[in-house]
Amino acid sequence: MVNYIRYSNAGATRNRELSDALLKRLGYLEDLGVTAEVFSGGQPGIDEGGARVGSTRHDHGEAGDMFFYKDGRKLDWANEQDRPVFEQIVSQGKANGITGFGAGPGYMQAGSMHVGMGKPGVWGAGGKGDNAPAWLTSAYNGAPSQAKPDVISEVIAAADPATVPKQIPGTETQALAQTPEEPKSRNGVLIDAYNKLTNSDVQVPDTILGMDTDKMTKGFGQIGAFAKTLSEQDQALNSQIQATARAQGGRIGGGSPVEISILSSLPEQQRKRRGGLSGLGGYFS
Repeated sequence: MVNYIRYSNAGATRNRELSDALLKRLGYLEDLGVTAEVFSGGQPGIDEGGARVGSTRHDHGEAGDMFFYKDGRKLDWANEQDRPVFEQIVSQGKANGITGFGAGPGYMQAGSMHVGMGKPGVWGAGGKGDNAPAWLTSAYNGAPSQAKPDVISEVIAAADPATVPKQIPGTETQALAQTPEEPKSRNGVLIDAYNKLTNSDVQVPDTILGMDTDKMTKGFGQIGAFAKTLSEQDQALNSQIQATARAQGGRIGGGSPVEISILSSLPEQQRKRRGGLSGLGGYFS
């Protein structure tokens, strides 16, 4: 038994206590220092049989008609001094998930109020929403619903503020300025050295005679490597022939050693390779 609820419905048709779920939702009454006196409580469901009256809101103790007391005094919503307490009961009750409230002149007893579950809304005389007093409607509509606040709180609590970027005022629709990329230089070490020595700004063009410069440079490098290999083979062959000739020097030309040299098979390529830069000089002036 909770200390913020008491019953005076023993002789009423709805003589049952409130459900545990509703009692928990009404727990805020204790914080307000308010005690509720239930004069019409729960009743059996339609399928259970037994005495019952009115709508199904009171079935299984899901609603109660009650008076309220504070500091030993019975409260009345018609009293302007008491009305703020009723407004708190309604607003905090809705925040706790209580969905239905009924009160006002011509509805039940003066100062009493229906509190419980069921279809959300407020009402007054005749059980009509249009007859709900202004204070009741205002307190109910101004209170947050329990339908989503818990979910929102969980999402906010789970978010890490440090990971959320702050929006700078005035930048909502402005795109960040992008720094243009520097053009790619195709200059080699020699061209860069030449520019530094002569204080020039020679740049290798993107294309030479309609051919991509990068591809041409790569091709020249492959030709140079091939020419170097042939040159090394020529030198090795010359050395071998000369060694053989010296060994048989006595048999050739009256015993005098003979120097035999095989000319390189790529003299022109070697010359071009050594002066390759000057061959393209017209493109870099």
